[in-house]
Amino acid sequence: MQYPDWRLGRRSRFELAGFPELISQSLLAFYLVLVIISLYAVEIVAGATVTPTWAASLGTASLLCLLPIFSIANFSFGYLLSVAFFGTVAGFVWLSYFSSSQYDHAAGRWSAIASLFAFLVPIVFQVQPAKRKFVMVTETMDACIRALLILAVAILLLNFNYGFAFVGLHEAGELRGGFARPALLNYATNNVVYAVLPFAFAFYAQRGSKVMAATSLLLLPCFYPVLLNKTVLFAGAWLPFIFLVFRYFDPKQASVISLAAPLLLGLLLHFIGPSESSINQFVFGYVNERMFAVPSIAMDYYADFFSSNPKTYFCQINIIRLIAGCHYSNQLGVVFAARYGVGNLNASLFATEGIASVGLLWMPVVMFLCGMVLSIGNSCSRHLPAPMMATSGALALQALQNVALSTALLTNGVMLLFLIWYVCPEDRAGRGRQSTTLSDAPADVCTDCIFDGTPLRFRSNGMIDAIVDDRVVVFDDWEELMKFLRR
Repeated sequence: MQYPDWRLGRRSRFELAGFPELISQSLLAFYLVLVIISLYAVEIVAGATVTPTWAASLGTASLLCLLPIFSIANFSFGYLLSVAFFGTVAGFVWLSYFSSSQYDHAAGRWSAIASLFAFLVPIVFQVQPAKRKFVMVTETMDACIRALLILAVAILLLNFNYGFAFVGLHEAGELRGGFARPALLNYATNNVVYAVLPFAFAFYAQRGSKVMAATSLLLLPCFYPVLLNKTVLFAGAWLPFIFLVFRYFDPKQASVISLAAPLLLGLLLHFIGPSESSINQFVFGYVNERMFAVPSIAMDYYADFFSSNPKTYFCQINIIRLIAGCHYSNQLGVVFAARYGVGNLNASLFATEGIASVGLLWMPVVMFLCGMVLSIGNSCSRHLPAPMMATSGALALQALQNVALSTALLTNGVMLLFLIWYVCPEDRAGRGRQSTTLSDAPADVCTDCIFDGTPLRFRSNGMIDAIVDDRVVVFDDWEELMKFLRR
């Protein structure tokens, strides 16, 4: 009989953990290359003259020095978010070598890299589970979600009273700001779209309730005529894609695959497919340009604008604007639309809380604090299976890449999502990295030992299989298993 090695958790936490981790690191490097190729293609389509240089390639490749952080870190909500911002910052660093914007490009690059490092440290390493004082049982959670779905329908019908339009995507961009609604209704609508409905789908999909999962999912595109937003229109395909990727792949690998796969698809359609195809043009325009290039381009515009204009000092937050006033009477998106003619250019926390609020010099400090705030999501979601957490947070992650942190927390449902995660009951069978049903009786399965009534078997790469409720649940290390058993 093989007895548990009490040093296993410490050892496996500080090594590459073998083949799965090597795949994760390789995928991150491949994702970096994809981001650069995609940005290059976007710039060519936009008519820009770009000649790749060794300086730009090596400068952007310097971000690979951050890969050990991803290697040491365990999967969490923060890990998923960090992969997304890894691509955003890499895109900004690449653009800074070719940008005609008037700011110190070298200082901008180093500030962005330092800010990403400062952001990563708290958001991937602060994974202490929240001390949950209030936890719902599954039946109560199910009843609450059903009530929230009814509320979502009521909010949808209320929105229709203030205007709607059944139009295509091009017309939607022109009409989007034409429907005036009360501020409270806007808050409620965005929280339902970005937090409630994605969580409802993930909750029911994780538990195999196909009818309720489909109901939650179909409600999202129903908001398109009133919001005229591409996010809700394509959420019906995006959320199942995220769920399946995290169901069948290692969570750290799935974090990269979920972003790299659509990026690669857009590039393949652009380079290989017929150039006159409207479908190819749409996929490339929405995925490669809007989802991935715009957050990086926005950082470049913000660095240019605030190199010669007063900083906001967080006055984009309404309460600070009311107390301290603000140099800008309009929202930043409106200011940038008038200055650069690129539409209502809202941007992520790196651009808004960072560059706009304090400038390039102090941006790393602010990004560290932003990472601390968002690491609350790690604590609140620590007990959830990876597919459920990643799917329920998929739209919130998109919001964080495109709006200020304060806006994402309150308006786009991130704070509400953290609260729902906090009270959600634990799914024991789905808690590990992956879970498969046993074909044999538990007593017939070969195990190394039984600890606290749970049969265990140890893999050569340090992972542990635990047999829980007639399912095999895989844990990264002994520490993760202990946390699970103590709950």
